[in-house]
Order: sequence, then C-alpha cells, then structure tokens
Amino acid sequence: VRLSLDQGVQLAGESSLQSIGLPGAFVVMDVKTGQILGLGSNPTFDPSIFTRPLTQKQVDDLYDEDLDAPLFDRAIGGQYAVGSIFKPVTALAGLDAGLITPSTVVNDAGTITIADQPFDNAGKTPHGPVDLRRSLEVSSDVYYYILGRDMNGTRQLQNWAGDFGFGRATGIDIPGESEGLIPTPKWVNEAHAEQPEFYDRWAIGQNVQFAIGQGYFQASPLQMAVAYAALGNGGTVLRPKLMLQTEDAAGRIISESEPEVTGEVPIDPADRQVIMEGLHDAAQSPEGTSYKVFGGFPVKIAGKTGTSERTNEPDQSWYAALAPYENPEIAVVVTVERGGFGADTAAPVTLQILQEYFGKQARAVSGGTGSVE
Repeated sequence: VRLSLDQGVQLAGESSLQSIGLPGAFVVMDVKTGQILGLGSNPTFDPSIFTRPLTQKQVDDLYDEDLDAPLFDRAIGGQYAVGSIFKPVTALAGLDAGLITPSTVVNDAGTITIADQPFDNAGKTPHGPVDLRRSLEVSSDVYYYILGRDMNGTRQLQNWAGDFGFGRATGIDIPGESEGLIPTPKWVNEAHAEQPEFYDRWAIGQNVQFAIGQGYFQASPLQMAVAYAALGNGGTVLRPKLMLQTEDAAGRIISESEPEVTGEVPIDPADRQVIMEGLHDAAQSPEGTSYKVFGGFPVKIAGKTGTSERTNEPDQSWYAALAPYENPEIAVVVTVERGGFGADTAAPVTLQILQEYFGKQARAVSGGTGSVE
C-alpha cells in the first residue's frame, strides 16, 4: 500500500508542532482529489514499542491525560470548538437566507447586546462599518453574532454546517475519527434534561455562539480541512483518503484511489469569490489578522485565524488556509491546544507547511494594523 502523504509536508508539520511543545494537530488535504498530504497529532509515540511486550506503565502512559494522551489522534478524533475559522460557513448560510448581501454593512462597535447578554469581539475591539469581505479580514465577531441571532429559530445554520460535512464522520480510510456535533435545540434540550449540571437549555445565545464556531459545536481538524477543501473547490465535499495506490511485489500498480464525492454544497460562485477575497485579505493585507505571518509569503493564500475558548483551559489556537488563493490546490488546518491566539501559534505552523509544499520562503514584513486573533 502506498500512502498519499508528502514526506516533506509531513515532516514540516510534525517538527513545527513538536517545537511548540503543546498538544495539537495538522491536516493537509488536496482540495481536488481528497488525498491527505499531511496528517499529524502531537504528542506522538514511537510505534516500535508495539514490537515487544509492554509494561502496564507503558500502556498507561499512552493514555495518560497528564502526558496529553500520546496515543490519541487529535487530527481525526479531537472534538473541539473551532472559533472564527467557522465564519465562512455562517456567512454562506446568511447569504443563502437573504439576511445579508456581500455589500451589507454592519456597524461593529466591539460589542453587541442580544437578549440582555453582551457579546464581545476579542478585546472588545471595535471595527466600525464592516461588509462581508471586511468582516473576514478583521474577524468581526459582532457581524457573525448578528447572523447567529437572526438565524435562531430556523435550521439554516445547522443545515449549512451539515452540508459541509460537520456532525458526521468523514469516512477517512483509517479508524478512530469522531463525528463531532452540530448543536440543535432538540439535542441541547435533551442533553440538559439528562445532565442539567453540564448543559444549559437552548436559548438564542446558543445560536449566537454557534455562529462563531463556539458553544456546543464540535469538529475535528480533519472535518475542518474537508470543509475548507469544499470551499476551495467550489462546493464538492470529498472523502479524505490516505491510500494512494496498491502495488504488487514487483512494484506494479494493482489499484489506484479515485476521488470520492460525499456531498455537494450549493455555493453561489459570486458569494464564494467575496468570501475568498475576505480570507485573502485576512492573511495578506496589512489590516488582516495574520498579515504579520503571511504578508511576506510569495504565494497568494486565503487564510483565517481562530481562537476558541475551552472550559478551565487556556484558549485554543486555530488556522485554516487555502492556497494558492486564485485556484486552491491544498487546504491546511492547524490547531494547538492551549496555544492562545490563532495568529500567534497555529498560523506559524501553517506557514512552515506552506513553505515546504511550495518550496518558497516568506520574507519578514513590518507594519500591519490588524488585530491578533
């Protein structure tokens, strides 16, 4: 069996993650075929230990949460809130519902009150008038809080999330992946009835949080890569695959993996273009949230920072990228638990992967006025 992994990409992702010293994962996916070019989870383990009998302590250490469970594959099995990298899905749902157009302007004052509860941007930073493109460039939470509010009472956001493949296994050809969770009023209220100490009843705030990839929403890095690949290729949801081909003992090809479509997302090409422009600005315009990381990268990319909150844990860092921006070849998703802002930790790992894939180095940039998220 020959795998689709790109050795250079795999090593770049693994080494960059390991250098941080925190739990995390990365996925690199071909947006046109679904082939996985890189897949890694940190901390990891030496597979050679399974060639001999293990002591009970060795087994326990592989699952030990205090050691960040080295045997747990966070890339396919991790279930996380993903923060702002979910915003393109919310934008498409809002566009489809007719709640916004690409030119609709929202005045972002840094905070908004919904049902007597304040919802804030990161650091309560006001962004002023923002349309769809700029909402992604500066990562305006207020813009998406309003969409979450206005889609409450419908299944609009839930349905679009489902179209992108969230809430179900991707079907990757290795075991151990999670299904994730799309929060619905029915699920939340049933969970509350069973465990009221852990779950609140459904309220409008649940949909508001869902709109920015928070609340009870859960997804794996692999599911996020599949979703971004669909955005990159225009709406085709592909089954991710690690197997490239099988060969006989003489190296002759017996069978080859073919792209497998698992769904279609009805993305309007004009809407997609505006979202891609916003993601490009977020990565490579001076006011973008990750300009200081990608502003000097010679390949045009579309990218989004994410910073998700976790109960009793420091914030989790996320980054999702499509490259090249004009006609994407690959989707890259990186997450680092306890890594803080997406621009600070996950974005630099993504840059290392992109530099290896394209064989090009980023130059240092100065300036930039974008907020860090």
